[in-house]
Amino acid sequence: MPEPPGSCSPKIFVKKTPRRALTPQNPMSDADILEHALARYERPLVSYARAITGDLESARDAVQETFLRLSRQNLAVLEPRLAPWLFFVCRNCALDHCRKIAKFPSAADPDADCPDSAPSPAEAASSREDAARVRALVEQLPARQRELVSLKFDAGLSYREISEATRLSVSNVGVQLHNAIQTLRTLWNRENAETLP
Repeated sequence: MPEPPGSCSPKIFVKKTPRRALTPQNPMSDADILEHALARYERPLVSYARAITGDLESARDAVQETFLRLSRQNLAVLEPRLAPWLFFVCRNCALDHCRKIAKFPSAADPDADCPDSAPSPAEAASSREDAARVRALVEQLPARQRELVSLKFDAGLSYREISEATRLSVSNVGVQLHNAIQTLRTLWNRENAETLP
């Protein structure tokens, strides 16, 4: 819309710069890689670490240490395999934290930092109930299978990324995940059969 004659208002053009595409000619800066990693992986890493430590604050500490270690790396070299690296380091940080806690136990209540959620409709409640049942069934799996299930379904990693994070072969990851899912299906069906009248 043209301005009226005699108007002296300056025209301000704000050019939004889109996120740069990662190419050899246009690599991401370290700050961009860190920002992307934090936005994409913080929540899955906290969930993964919490499954290892059993405590939200311990999980957050492990994830914080993971990102501190990431900041000390050559991010341009690390970027193509960022997810497996993050989960591998996070796993080690969480296990280190568990070892420290075992040496120096505290009286902290692990449920104190888990606020109750507000009531929701019946369908959402049923969905949460099913999710809780599945989590309880996952806890019955062997530790390695629990870890793989968490990396696959909580963190959304590919078999290749899980392989790099856990130092297992891709085929071993596939076999163990298949066995875990079969076990979960059997446990789920058995539990549902027991609840029927």
